[in-house]
Amino acid sequence: MASENLALALEMQQAGRIIEAKAECLGVLKDSPRHPAAWNLLGFLEHQAGNGEGSIQAFREAISAQPDFADAYFNLGNIFTFQARPKEAAAAYRDYLALNPNDAAAHFQLASALLALGDWAGALNSLQATLKLAPNHLDGWTNLGYALKKLGRYEDAAEALRQALALAPDSPECHNNLGTVLRDLRRFGEAADAFRAALAHKPDFIEAQNNLGHALFDLGELDDAIAAFRRALDLAPNDLASCINLAGLGERANRLDIAREAIERGLAISPDDASLHLLAAKCERREGDMETAVQRLERIDGAEDVIAIDIAFELGQLHERLGAPENAFAAFTEGNVRARDLPAHQGADKNEFRSLIRAIDTVLTADRPGEWPPAPPVDNAPAFIVGFPRSGTTLTEQILAAHPKLQTIDEKPTLDVMLAEAPGYPAGLGDLAPEQIETLRRVYFDAVAPHITNLPDARIVDKMPLNIIHAAAMARVFPGAKIVLVLRHPCDACLSCFMQNFTINSAMANFFSLEDSARLYGEVMSLWRKSVELLGLNHHIVKYENLVGDFESEARALLDYLELDWDPAVADFAARARERGKIDTPSYHQVTQDIYDHAAYRWRRYRAHLEELRPELEPFVDEFGYAWDQ
Repeated sequence: MASENLALALEMQQAGRIIEAKAECLGVLKDSPRHPAAWNLLGFLEHQAGNGEGSIQAFREAISAQPDFADAYFNLGNIFTFQARPKEAAAAYRDYLALNPNDAAAHFQLASALLALGDWAGALNSLQATLKLAPNHLDGWTNLGYALKKLGRYEDAAEALRQALALAPDSPECHNNLGTVLRDLRRFGEAADAFRAALAHKPDFIEAQNNLGHALFDLGELDDAIAAFRRALDLAPNDLASCINLAGLGERANRLDIAREAIERGLAISPDDASLHLLAAKCERREGDMETAVQRLERIDGAEDVIAIDIAFELGQLHERLGAPENAFAAFTEGNVRARDLPAHQGADKNEFRSLIRAIDTVLTADRPGEWPPAPPVDNAPAFIVGFPRSGTTLTEQILAAHPKLQTIDEKPTLDVMLAEAPGYPAGLGDLAPEQIETLRRVYFDAVAPHITNLPDARIVDKMPLNIIHAAAMARVFPGAKIVLVLRHPCDACLSCFMQNFTINSAMANFFSLEDSARLYGEVMSLWRKSVELLGLNHHIVKYENLVGDFESEARALLDYLELDWDPAVADFAARARERGKIDTPSYHQVTQDIYDHAAYRWRRYRAHLEELRPELEPFVDEFGYAWDQ
């Protein structure tokens, strides 16, 4: 009799007669209170009736009545998923999979719950299980790409998304997803092509249109990037994200007129948007209206996560420019604490970069570089600009970028690409055979190629500050390569790093405190000193303070070192930077100004906070010709 009543209840449910179906189920349960199938069907009916808790209770009763009732676990997981309760959903799916381990759909549902929880590694395992059971699971490949991206495995993520694209070549979402990972890989041209493909299949795809704008800006194609964001606003005039993107581009590219227009448009849509007010404050700072910018930011209430970090650092810059160092220090401290504690930054281990420094130091100590066998001669060795971050490397690079006989590369991972192919690096540096060195040179120039224009006779200058730790590798692969070391008072360099809202990786995770900044400075500069002593590096020192104090003399000396004649364009490097549009470093708003000196010896205003770092920094203050008490 119960089975007949349940069959009738199921027919009623399928016909949309939920109340009658529920009555039949309750009738069965009155006679058989532990009937698992009746409880399971009642769970569906309660959900359809909008009674979420009743649905959960019904499925739990089904499980209580029959602990191996696999479908009830799966259904319970689905209800928790519907209610955005991923932790409980994951537990229910795991219980189901303990009974049914070969169900691809359940592995996928578990993975989705784990993605919602931010458990990227757990999601990766579940998605791999999904695809082992169902190799053509489109969403499985898509989500696998997402999990790998979150784990920082960008090449693997791109491959997963290509698998998704092979299953759905006309899917605009698949093209767009692949484009986002290609941007992470800094393959900006390929990313732009992927976004264009997405738009070819779906011309009103607003997300892909905005992503295309970002990729074009990455490529330095400023006018096309502006056009892309404006196209996004044509598609969706009230799209706040497009307004923010266009405003951010304008501010980053020194086009404050465009930034202002987009900010005004966005605030008309959302008057309290924190991102737009932050961009407005940045424009006000660059226009010299510091007080208005501070007042604007202090009115923002409830900002969280990344935007709260950005606001704290911007307030620090404003208070610094207003001559209020204690307010500035408090704001920078808040920004660094928030950045240090941000969940997305927990995977950045500051000790990883310091371990690499120690490993290189160990190799230099043990290998006796003076006895390394000679490398093959090289005619086209690049020059390198290195130094501790925030020491003036960007200013130096921009000055050289204005010279018609040079092509500069601004903070691209060219040397990292090369060193990734060096067997066992840093160990074995002295054991490299001539043919291996030739291979590494080819790898390097292949990595350089996308970032330069093929101009006859132009020399390459590769700027990446912390490549200073790889000076020995530069000398090994490119013997006699010219290395420009940019110095700044050690206290100013460390303080400026503490004040900078960096993109966080294992190196930049050392700048959340002044103490860590000073410790890293000592380790980096000790390795540089050893590299010079053991390898006799061909280097030239540019001091930031001298460069801003006597620009032409310092610039001429630098060009003499590079064996280049003076060119009038060098004196107007700021105009060249403004024309360039996109500068990839935190100094982007500074190098587009004429030479200024308000950042020189800034540390004196913060002397009380730096005094305890004196034992770490004073030896380098003396060595580099500065003074602690000046």
